[in-house]
Amino acid sequence: MEVSQVRAFGNKTYDQLQQEKQSSAERLEHLHRHSKRNNLVVFGVPESMALNTPAALACHMQGLLFHTPTGSELAKVRSAFRLGKWKQDQGKPRAVLVKLLSVAAKHTAFQASKRLRAMKVRLDEDLTPQQMKTRRGLSTDFQWLKARGYKPFFRGITLKYKDRALIRKCARGEANKVMAAAAQAARATAPPPPRQQQAQEPRVPVAVDPSILLHQHGILLDGLSDPSNVVAQAAQAIIAEFDSMVHASGDDVAS
Repeated sequence: MEVSQVRAFGNKTYDQLQQEKQSSAERLEHLHRHSKRNNLVVFGVPESMALNTPAALACHMQGLLFHTPTGSELAKVRSAFRLGKWKQDQGKPRAVLVKLLSVAAKHTAFQASKRLRAMKVRLDEDLTPQQMKTRRGLSTDFQWLKARGYKPFFRGITLKYKDRALIRKCARGEANKVMAAAAQAARATAPPPPRQQQAQEPRVPVAVDPSILLHQHGILLDGLSDPSNVVAQAAQAIIAEFDSMVHASGDDVAS
């Protein structure tokens, strides 16, 4: 290193050195992600002697993901191999790293995810350590959404979930906001509660004395000269009193 370079390095401040370090780390991360852009990690592929070689495993993955043989023109798998060392007491098979020929082939493979889940085979992207760290930071939100039936899933480092017929994103620490928004929407669309009718006091029938009504209308029963005429007047008086009491109070009137 020349003297001028040493002096230039010595004149840099701590912040400048940190910025250069951050910039270099970002460039390396970008290159690392670019090298993995065509890769897939497949979980749930059983271990067997027939799949003990990379060539046999690549042929199997070609048929599993794309239903086409390896030697055909439609072949999309470049290579495949197991991740980690095999252990005799291992309860589940090792994951398979599949290197594809293009990003389009990876997207085509993801379209078969539903079919593969029925076979207990799961697909994921080949993430860098930095991406895995970001995803682990979303694990609490993932479990929150899963426990409440939202069926969360990852696309790269993005956490998504199903909200009825829609696919939505969930940022770190926002799962509780998702629940609050869903509860508010449910309250907004819920029908209003039925109105409770106030209990009415039982009506007490009012007893009417016919003789009192006749007296109030000036009809005397003693010394009747024309009984038929008196009876007609009494009937009219009772009817008129009955109607006035019903319209005034609404009570039942019993004669």
